[in-house]
Amino acid sequence: MRYAVLLSVLLLLGAALIPDRGVSAEESLHIEDVTNDKGVKGLRATFQLNASREAIWDLLTDYDRFTETFTGIRSLEVISKNDQGARVRFKIKVAFLSFDYTLRRDYVRPYELLTWHRIDGDFRDLSGSWGILPGPAEGIQQVIYESFVDVGFMIPTALVRDGAASELEKTVARIRARLEGG
Repeated sequence: MRYAVLLSVLLLLGAALIPDRGVSAEESLHIEDVTNDKGVKGLRATFQLNASREAIWDLLTDYDRFTETFTGIRSLEVISKNDQGARVRFKIKVAFLSFDYTLRRDYVRPYELLTWHRIDGDFRDLSGSWGILPGPAEGIQQVIYESFVDVGFMIPTALVRDGAASELEKTVARIRARLEGG
């Protein structure tokens, strides 16, 4: 049986089902299993941020400071970048495994939708998106993160998902801290 895991897992951004613990809307994190149109399994994380769309977009496209928020990345190289998107080569390490791949990150609707997919390197399939929608109140944005990864070999799903849940909570906390701290 072929197991699919998320880029978020491999970038230590993954997620697992996390019960609502009565946190405020701005701190909530909802995770669900999803499958893309190619049949690759993945996860969707939905959470809210107290920031402008512009500030969130800048954080997601600030490749000079990317590793401050998205840990687990050993290195990244921006191959090209323009108003329509970027080509970025990533080297990551997860446990004892190292991976190298290049993503095409498309700025589909700037300040609203950023998508990505693998164009070279490791993994059979790798894609995802960041969506930024108006939240329930002024200054709060609803963020929807989706990630789909077929690594091409079997990985114990339960082990990956347990570690991913904890790391996603930390990543969202780092995103919030960066947005508050500038």
